[in-house]
Amino acid sequence: MKNLMTGKIVLLLLSACVQEIENIKPDYAEDIRFDDHPKNQVYTNGLVTYQNNTSAPGSILLIDKPQETLWIGAVGKSNLEYQVNLRTNNLVRTGSVTKMFTAVVIMKLVEEGKLSLETTLASVLPSMNSHIPSANEITIRHLLAHLSGIVDPLNESLQYQADLINNPSRVYNKTIDNLLEEYVYGKDLRFKPGTAYSYSNSNYWILGKIVETITGNTIQREMEEKIFLPLGMNDTWLEKRDDKNVSRGYVDLYSNGVLQDVTTWDRAEGSDRAASGLISTADDLRKFMRGLFSGALVSLPTVAQMKTIQLPDCNSFDCEYGLGLEIWRTDAGTAYGHNGSLVGLEINVLWYEDNEAISVLYKNNGNFSDKSWLSQLIK
Repeated sequence: MKNLMTGKIVLLLLSACVQEIENIKPDYAEDIRFDDHPKNQVYTNGLVTYQNNTSAPGSILLIDKPQETLWIGAVGKSNLEYQVNLRTNNLVRTGSVTKMFTAVVIMKLVEEGKLSLETTLASVLPSMNSHIPSANEITIRHLLAHLSGIVDPLNESLQYQADLINNPSRVYNKTIDNLLEEYVYGKDLRFKPGTAYSYSNSNYWILGKIVETITGNTIQREMEEKIFLPLGMNDTWLEKRDDKNVSRGYVDLYSNGVLQDVTTWDRAEGSDRAASGLISTADDLRKFMRGLFSGALVSLPTVAQMKTIQLPDCNSFDCEYGLGLEIWRTDAGTAYGHNGSLVGLEINVLWYEDNEAISVLYKNNGNFSDKSWLSQLIK
């Protein structure tokens, strides 16, 4: 399965002191809904196996098939220091899953005639002419589909990575303008806009800035009006809020069997940013996917555009990206959605075209994982 991950290069540079927790399995805890579900044991076994195989403190699995009762399960811990059980309704950080939400807001503005996919960066943000090369050629489409060539500080800038690690509170407090000024402006493009694919969080930082410029509202408010309120997503937000009840993030940084709490880095990298800042629950993410692919958020012709690979002559899985959507080739057929990762978490949210099923898979451990087993549960 396609496994686009962000933030992993940061692991190569870690030298800061963070909380260390011996990677010993905590007392088993589970929170499973619908014990009488016909596939309860199959789904539970899949979730527990995934948690064990990834050494995650905790994991959540949601499977929603139109022909079945919704199933959600959670196992393990959301907080190892205080041994807090992970629950099915736990708040979690979503990393790059956020990009789907930002893309929906942009596409709604396109439908409202306030933008077009061919609107150039320079025409909506004229100051970009002096900051980003070829700003008069980079379009909204290029930004949504990672075809702009703009650098990605998280994966390319040693300075950004060092700042995140050594002073996460300072990075947390930076505005998008601060981030762009320090790590993006003045850098050469990786390629001529529209000619190649290169995943970049900067694209979505800029899209968030465009949303706020066009509407005069914060992107939080635009998401509320266009997504959260219409779908009844009462446990989802982008803005900076008290996040003490959000599941903490962990990773075995040095492959020595010791998990380290890296929540401060996850918080600094993600909070309130249009690329990776969304906090949500598994069920709210399900509501979003069902709403998007049913045409409740944008029209079905717009959804079809979002599902379409945007790079001409794309010849690898890596460039199979639409307008804010990853395309996944699975044993259960083609799926659309997004993977999200920060240093201490991984989440995968997919809608499967053949049977309109939805899966949400989360763990609070930032290591890589094999998610191909999900296909057997979806079939």
